[in-house]
Amino acid sequence: MNERKFLEKIKNLNLSVLTIPDISRVISKDRRYAALYIKRLENRGVINRIEKGKYTLEDTDPLAVATNLVSPSYISFLSGLAYYHKTTQIPITIQVVTTTSKNDVDYRSRITFVKFDRKRVFGYKKEKIGNGYAFIGEIEKVIVDSLFMPKYCPISEVVNALEGVDTEKIIDYALKMDSIVTLKRLGYLLEVNGIDVYGRIKDCINKRYDLLNPMLPLAGENNNKWMLKLNEVL
Repeated sequence: MNERKFLEKIKNLNLSVLTIPDISRVISKDRRYAALYIKRLENRGVINRIEKGKYTLEDTDPLAVATNLVSPSYISFLSGLAYYHKTTQIPITIQVVTTTSKNDVDYRSRITFVKFDRKRVFGYKKEKIGNGYAFIGEIEKVIVDSLFMPKYCPISEVVNALEGVDTEKIIDYALKMDSIVTLKRLGYLLEVNGIDVYGRIKDCINKRYDLLNPMLPLAGENNNKWMLKLNEVL
């Protein structure tokens, strides 16, 4: 199969990440021949090797690559806020939630994989991006993830991102995460934004103080309503 026809078929299939079996099916040849075929394309700069046995076309969007290296997975944290234009920060890494441990990958930028329990991997959608598809967390899930693991997204960015979100959905997602501290942080930040959800989740709040921002030192006043130590001024 000539190069032009091969590229047309790949783009029509919307495959963001290619494997040797994928290529074998596309060119109707065995895997050994497919490996040689893809090596020639790689040498000509038509296709890029991402990691062992995984390739992508030169113009594939990094978000589509990032979320097709392992399944299930989706963009979240600061990368998710950037996708929705909910932050002025420019992420230096692409942050991906998945259910398995995986080393970082370099493709135009660093792709970082954050392992969640399977029960916490939900609330994402498939989006067409360029010549492929990416899986993106819904904005409510991105915010909840960020409050669950603040090391991957500044709390200050989450406050600004809350405007316009679906309050019922974000509470439901926070409850589904089965994390009391996530509920506390969300309830407090919604209150900062003028939305009181205390009556909805008060029975889930325990009597132990947790840090608003676990990435900062133990300091600040206690908030008795949300049982949070406010160690960051928002």
